[in-house]
Amino acid sequence: MENIDINEVIDTSIDRAKVKLPKRNTFFTIDPYSTINEYNQALEALKNNGIGYTEFISTLGKYYWYLSLEGNQRPIMINYTSMNKMEWTKTVSKTKPLKTNHVYLLYRRASEKSELSKYIDNDWLKIAKRTKSIVFKITSKENLLLLSKTYGRIYPLGVYFNGQLKLAICFNTEIKNSLTSDRIVVEKGPHKTGELELEINYKALRNQDKLIKYFETPYFEDGKFHPTSPQSPLKIL
Repeated sequence: MENIDINEVIDTSIDRAKVKLPKRNTFFTIDPYSTINEYNQALEALKNNGIGYTEFISTLGKYYWYLSLEGNQRPIMINYTSMNKMEWTKTVSKTKPLKTNHVYLLYRRASEKSELSKYIDNDWLKIAKRTKSIVFKITSKENLLLLSKTYGRIYPLGVYFNGQLKLAICFNTEIKNSLTSDRIVVEKGPHKTGELELEINYKALRNQDKLIKYFETPYFEDGKFHPTSPQSPLKIL
């Protein structure tokens, strides 16, 4: 049994408006030079030493995991490879936990090396993978409440490192009838793991920003807002 700190404190009070996307040249991977157990031990050492980090996962080839450390630090006592431009456009964020059991579910395991969906797909991404969906720009909470009365469940996608754009997703394509064309940013059918998020990063965020996803996401349905418990840090507007 892995030594997982299931009582890890999960910070849901972060003001994401103050968090900036780390630059590409600050990201590196130690995957070619270490085992997954050693990777997990490295993360534990970062926590023990109070060093914050950001995790991205590549959807290419060997599916390397990339880290950017607080203060743009580098792992000076272990070999690493810096992220190149191609990897930058093909990486997505690792899903973040909201509850202590999420920490266990999202723990990286050697037996699940290629099971990216476990770490990439949160609740709304799991739905989107098997159906048609519309990603659109949010104008207000009131508008989302109104749209959800007619078109069913609508998820705000997440928060963003740079916080300049807010998007939502609906799985009823008829919602297009109530949206102006400039609000629709992505239309997607059933797809493989990572494809929708990469398309959002490219078409909507122009690879200048990345989603921050949580295991559970608040949503709008039947004209009502349904928050998560504990409350998600996601800020709709």
